[in-house]
Amino acid sequence: MGEPDINTLIARRGQIKAIVTRFQNYLKSPDCDTKQIPPRQLKIEEAWQNFELVQTAIEELENSIGITDHSQYRIDFENLFFETVAEAEQKISSIRANQNETSFRNSNNGESINSTSSIIKLAALNIPVFNGNYNDWVPFKDIFTALIHTNSNLTSIQKFFYLRSSLNGDAANCIKNFETTALNYEHAWKTLTARYNNEKLLIQCHVKDICELNVVKDNSSDSLRMFSDSLRAHISALEALKQRPTDWGPLLIHIICSKLDSNTLTEWEVKSPKTEIPKIEDLMIFLNDRAHILEAVESSKNLINNINTISTSEIKDKVNRKNSHNKTRTTSMAFTTTAEVSCFICNLKHTIYKCPTFLALSINDRIKKVNEIELCKLCLRKHDSKKRCLSRNCFKCGKTHNTLLHIVQHKINNNARSTTEEKSNPSSTQIDGNSTISAHSHDKNHEQVLLSIAIVRAFGENKSSSLCRALLDSGSQSNFITEELVQCLKLKRTKTNHQISGIGTTVQHAHSYVIAQMKSKFNDYSFTLKMLVVPKITNDIPAKHIYNTGQVPQNVSLADPLFWSPQKVDLLIGATHFYDLMGERRITPAPNGPIFQETKLGWVVSGPIQMYNHKVEPLSNSICHTALTHTDLTLENMLPRFWRVEEFEGDNTYTIEEKTCKSFFDKTVIREPDGRFTVHLPFRENSLRLVESYNIAKRRLLNLESRFANNARLKNKYTHFMNEYISLGHMERIQDDPINDKKEAYYLPHHAVFKEASTSTRLRVVFDASCKTSNGVSLNDTLLKGPVLQDDLIYILARFRTHNFVLSADITKMYRQFWVTEAHRIFQRILWRTNPQENIKIFQLNTVTYGTVPASFLATGCLHKLADSQNVDPIIAAAIKRDFYMDDFLGGTNSYESAVQLRDGLIKTMQSAGLELRKWNSNNDKLIKDVMSIKQDSNDTVLISDDNSITKVLGLIWNSTTDTLQFKVQQNNFTIIGRITKREILSVIACLFDTLGLVGPAIIRAKLMLQQLWRLKIQWDEPLPSEIQEQWINYKKLFVCIK
Repeated sequence: MGEPDINTLIARRGQIKAIVTRFQNYLKSPDCDTKQIPPRQLKIEEAWQNFELVQTAIEELENSIGITDHSQYRIDFENLFFETVAEAEQKISSIRANQNETSFRNSNNGESINSTSSIIKLAALNIPVFNGNYNDWVPFKDIFTALIHTNSNLTSIQKFFYLRSSLNGDAANCIKNFETTALNYEHAWKTLTARYNNEKLLIQCHVKDICELNVVKDNSSDSLRMFSDSLRAHISALEALKQRPTDWGPLLIHIICSKLDSNTLTEWEVKSPKTEIPKIEDLMIFLNDRAHILEAVESSKNLINNINTISTSEIKDKVNRKNSHNKTRTTSMAFTTTAEVSCFICNLKHTIYKCPTFLALSINDRIKKVNEIELCKLCLRKHDSKKRCLSRNCFKCGKTHNTLLHIVQHKINNNARSTTEEKSNPSSTQIDGNSTISAHSHDKNHEQVLLSIAIVRAFGENKSSSLCRALLDSGSQSNFITEELVQCLKLKRTKTNHQISGIGTTVQHAHSYVIAQMKSKFNDYSFTLKMLVVPKITNDIPAKHIYNTGQVPQNVSLADPLFWSPQKVDLLIGATHFYDLMGERRITPAPNGPIFQETKLGWVVSGPIQMYNHKVEPLSNSICHTALTHTDLTLENMLPRFWRVEEFEGDNTYTIEEKTCKSFFDKTVIREPDGRFTVHLPFRENSLRLVESYNIAKRRLLNLESRFANNARLKNKYTHFMNEYISLGHMERIQDDPINDKKEAYYLPHHAVFKEASTSTRLRVVFDASCKTSNGVSLNDTLLKGPVLQDDLIYILARFRTHNFVLSADITKMYRQFWVTEAHRIFQRILWRTNPQENIKIFQLNTVTYGTVPASFLATGCLHKLADSQNVDPIIAAAIKRDFYMDDFLGGTNSYESAVQLRDGLIKTMQSAGLELRKWNSNNDKLIKDVMSIKQDSNDTVLISDDNSITKVLGLIWNSTTDTLQFKVQQNNFTIIGRITKREILSVIACLFDTLGLVGPAIIRAKLMLQQLWRLKIQWDEPLPSEIQEQWINYKKLFVCIK
């Protein structure tokens, strides 16, 4: 069946609007029955969801044909919908308020009387809510089947209504696509039972929960009772599923005992059999009896504490009344009760603090209403007026009335004015992800702050998409996405290691990121986001349902129409895109109300909302979103490396991605007739497509030319490098492509890197394959890295020190000796010109390119393929595989003759693949003097070490004359400048490269000193104690002697 056309969708939209209009007319009708309003309201809320789907489809179709005049209909419908819902709620509240007020006046004892006339019949049955937790499925199914499913007095549509109202979360999503009709009830029930009536999963869930029961706290009756009850519930559930957990004996007893506190475990060991395996039931009886004992002990202690509290209550009451605005009294818990709460105004199940009818009254009318129903003006409850009320005074003025009855005084007496400050509890509880919740004793203004939320469409793999809720946060350096949404969209992850820190510098880590396309639901605006994956971004926003949101301005398309309803957050868009999304217009309907800000995603609502819920609570939550992320190699990361530098690692096990890359290389590598190797770039499967990159490469070239204008020496060296690249055939010019071809290719920006320690090439041009294209994807993002094929450095150096005759050399321009297949060279294009006056030319790189992720693997993989060739001597093959570290060779033998054979065999084998060895060095002069005699090409230059005989091999300083390793210590690192800190100590000793641990006895003293600093909990930049400073100064004087 094809997609519906626009006329069908418009007709459907009209039908949906007609449903809302009929409901509005019904509310205005004199025959309106309040009993029918809630089910009718439920139906139009479904109409809202259907309208969103239909309207979005219409807008997408109209955008595709160039029509954009569709936003006004959405605005009109939103105004109609919210106006109708508000009118329905107001009508119900007003009718119930009038009924209940009459019942209150006729009451003899003044207590609230529950009115049954306004209770809807459908709400009489109290069915537990099922959210998709398998542990709750069996009791839910049994209760629902007994009360609803098999109830012949209920119609199918009534049963469906009960089913929907009894589900939320994943369970509600399971049947959300079924329309609420009588015919669909049986299908929905069968779908739900097929999903959750899985005996295998139910058993697994109960076993898993037993293994994950919380550990019992020491001598806590509540903790032990909860543990015992939960354990017995899971065992009973397993028995109901025809399992026999009591026969699991030693295994289950071990799991249970591992969760007990030491005192309880000791008691159990005393009472349990000494030689036989105890029974599960005996352990359960013991846990129940011990919980009874602990409860009795704690009850006695509480009784004594309560007596002491009452005896001093008069003194505490005076203190509390004096400081009632900034301190919390324990005696304020005197009104805590387990009875069912009923509102004194509307008789519904909430306190008067949350009653919309009461909160809608003016201050004077509230005072009048409180006097009419004879409530205490301080706590707004009923109690003996002769007894002193122990509730807090007004938060705003400190007088003996409730804050909800506070009358604002416009005339201020400066002489009597007092300034009070709230004392906040500085504790903070961390939220999953990058946010923190700061806990305070109370909130001075009793307001809730709305955060900017927008609904955006996120696109995943295979063009799948989903509407999701995004929090706009200018205080975050990174963007975030929840694990749930990543799985829903099936986004491709990339490994990373980001540290996330926020308020209080609490640090968390994100281990992967994704890249996804986002699109506004109101227009064609789209953008690409790179987001760190976290389990949860924050709690539901807003924290509580907001009843009074103020007037929404006319002609405003809300980015989140349900901004007043607490819902989960799927995305966090940080400062990278925050200001790009902001528009110019801003509307502030009320001086102290929220702000409506225009964005490219619609109008967002943010700012303070005055809350009228003044129920005293111990904590009020403030959600803060401030995230700093970085991947720098910090001293904290350097420290473990400093400790592990001498450790031996076992054999590496390839990951699935590394195995895939190696398998692809083995299948695609080719050896040409001249002996050289040709490789293919290992692209990821289902990776995001590379798009336009020409313009960014052009901008980078122009920036490079600006540097050339100020540095003629840099320009000459750079030009010489590029000309050599061309002359060797490693790069070739291609004809300028049409615009479409430019979008298919990938253009590598390039820049200069200086390596002062190099004896051959001090300047190297590095190609930036990590540069992002216009959709946020780089070439490196689409390539596999491949495994490490060569031995670890420590093994190569250790073998090197065991030979009597050693050789060192490196491969000339190793990466550039391996061709890239012609089909993949389109992804290695660059822009270049020797003078700014020339037109920019397009070149493509023909060889493996330094700067691409798999370059190292491709080059070393070709060396291994060369070693595996049939005509290569096994000794030479072993040397190629074991004694090369990247392009550096470091090997040897125990006799002169075998060293000659090794040298000649390496030269011959390397030449067969077009590779040349240079910078020869040895601890025997004759071995390197004979190199020239075996070179077939006299024009080739071989660099032989000079009389200095000191060279650098694999990061170490080697004196080939004496065949010794030396260490270089920078003298300027040991100059005492200012104060000495822990950072200075680590930065100095971490600079010493000692893979073999030859100077370990000297470094161990520094390690011990660092351990001492850790025990003292000294911060990185805090001055050290004088005693440790003196130790460090003496150590540095001796440390210089290492060289």
